[in-house]
Amino acid sequence: MLSLIATLDGTEAVFPQWRDRLEGMLGMQNTLDIVKGSLTRPKEDTKVDTSGIWSADFSKGYNPKEIAADWDSLLDLACHTIRLTLSNPLSQRYRKVKPAPRLYSTIVKAYKKNTRTRRMHLHEAFWNARHDPNKPIALWIGHIWVAADDLLTVEELPTDQQITNRLVAGLNPSWSNVRDTIVYTATEMSLDDVVGAMEAHEVSLNGNKSTDLTSVSAAYTKRVACSNCGKQGHPSNECPKPKNFGKTKAGAAVELLPCQAVGRASRGWVLLSCPRGGPANETRIRT
Repeated sequence: MLSLIATLDGTEAVFPQWRDRLEGMLGMQNTLDIVKGSLTRPKEDTKVDTSGIWSADFSKGYNPKEIAADWDSLLDLACHTIRLTLSNPLSQRYRKVKPAPRLYSTIVKAYKKNTRTRRMHLHEAFWNARHDPNKPIALWIGHIWVAADDLLTVEELPTDQQITNRLVAGLNPSWSNVRDTIVYTATEMSLDDVVGAMEAHEVSLNGNKSTDLTSVSAAYTKRVACSNCGKQGHPSNECPKPKNFGKTKAGAAVELLPCQAVGRASRGWVLLSCPRGGPANETRIRT
């Protein structure tokens, strides 16, 4: 049965399930009332020594000492059960905390304290978030949605109108146009309409950026010479001249350089001396 109880590891997400399953287990053991303090330990009557006499209570099967001993056994059973559902770090932390009612109440109080702190962080993440205009608007919308869903874990889910107000109020000042459009509409816009307006505004901004990039590219092309013909005003892939036009002209110029035969090699090869702006280079050609 203990395997059905989630191990408490100190996280807020596990605690509700751990508490529900643990209380069910303690109820099956008849120890839940003891743990919650509603069933106190029976008092023993120490004034009368009943060791040598049999009273009517004994004949009915009632023995105050035995009942107290049974209560103590149930108390120990509850304490051990609670410890077995804790993770190793928590088990070490609470190893000296007993009896069972004190152990259980200490864990619950610690969780409630953590819950208050977490609730403050969740509210801060939702209400104080700011939009980054350098990132896609979908990230801003998703951030607010996640922050709103996180508040549900502390049972404080914002309404659609609160989410809408947060989306608009947190926009960067550079988005003031769409923000004013949403705020000053004649009829209050729904959450879906606000999200759609933001996405449409982003599309229009991206369209303007694309136009700007096209203009810059055209201006750059006018300044850079074509790699095929050497003229400015068009890229090489739009050049009207034949492919490798510049290389052909350069090759022709090399062929017109004056060369002189300086000797004859074997097997039909002739040595040529061709000046190229510096010391003469010797080249072999086949005759």
